[in-house]
Amino acid sequence: MQTTFLITGASGNVGTALLEHLPSNDRQQVYKATWQSNTRGKMERWLDFEQPDSFEPALQGIEVVFLLRPPKLADVKAYFIPFINACQRASIKHIVFLSVQGADKLAFIPHAKLEKLIRQSGISYTFIRPSYFMQNLTTTLKDDIVRHHRLFLPAGQAPFLWVDVSDIGRAIAVVLENWTQHQYKIYTITGTERLSFKQVCSLLTIHLGFTVVYVSSNLLRFYLAKRREGVASRFILVMILLHYLPRFQKPPYISPDFTYLTGRQPNKLAQFINQHKTEWT
Repeated sequence: MQTTFLITGASGNVGTALLEHLPSNDRQQVYKATWQSNTRGKMERWLDFEQPDSFEPALQGIEVVFLLRPPKLADVKAYFIPFINACQRASIKHIVFLSVQGADKLAFIPHAKLEKLIRQSGISYTFIRPSYFMQNLTTTLKDDIVRHHRLFLPAGQAPFLWVDVSDIGRAIAVVLENWTQHQYKIYTITGTERLSFKQVCSLLTIHLGFTVVYVSSNLLRFYLAKRREGVASRFILVMILLHYLPRFQKPPYISPDFTYLTGRQPNKLAQFINQHKTEWT
C-alpha cells in the first residue's frame, strides 16, 4: 500500500539528509514542499507558512507530513495553528515533527509550543528531538572559523552533545518508512560525545592544519559584535538561547535512540571534521 508524504524544509540541511536516506520505491510517493509558488516541479508542492492559501493545495492527497519549523518563524500561534488546522481538515494521518532535545523542559521555546499544538490536534505524531548540530560548524559558525580562526560564543565551558545531521536524516527516514510503528513516540537523536567549544576548537586545530581558538563572550559583547556584523537581532537572540542557556542546565542526556532506530553508531565529531575539511578552506 502506497503512502504519500510531504517533506517541509526539503532543501535545508535536515530535509536534504532525510531525502538522501529515504528509499525510493513503489510504497511511497514523496512530495517536496517549496516556498516558491512559481517554480513547482512534478513532485513539488507550494507551501509557505506565511501564506495560508498555500496550505490546502499543498496537503491535498497527503497522508504523512514531515514538519520542520523555519527558524525565522517563532510565533506558533500566528503561523502554525492555521497550518495544523489545515492538516486536520485534510485528514492528515501522521505528523513527524523535528523538535529539539530538551523541548519537554523548555515550555517557552517554539518547539515545545508546537509539540503541544500537535498533541492537541488529535493527529498521530512522532517527535524527533535532536541535540546540537555538527553542521553549525559549517553554516552559522563557519565564517568565524574561516575569517578569524576562532569560535566566539557566550557558551562558557558548557558541554554540548554533538550530532551529525546526516544521522538525524537517517533516523527520520526509518520513522517515515514505517510510520505506523512509531505513532505517539518521541525519539531523542544524539551523538555520543559531550564536548565544550574549547574542546571543539582543539579538534578543529588538529584536523584543519591551522589554530582555531575559543573566545567565551559575555552577552552584551556578543550581541554588539553580531550586530556590527549585520546579523539580525532576532537571530542573535536565537544564538544566545542556543549557546548561553546550556551553561545553567545539566549536561545533555546521551540517547540510544539513533542506534535503536538504525542499528548503527552515530558519527563522531573528528570524523565529521575530516569529512568536511574543504568547507573551511
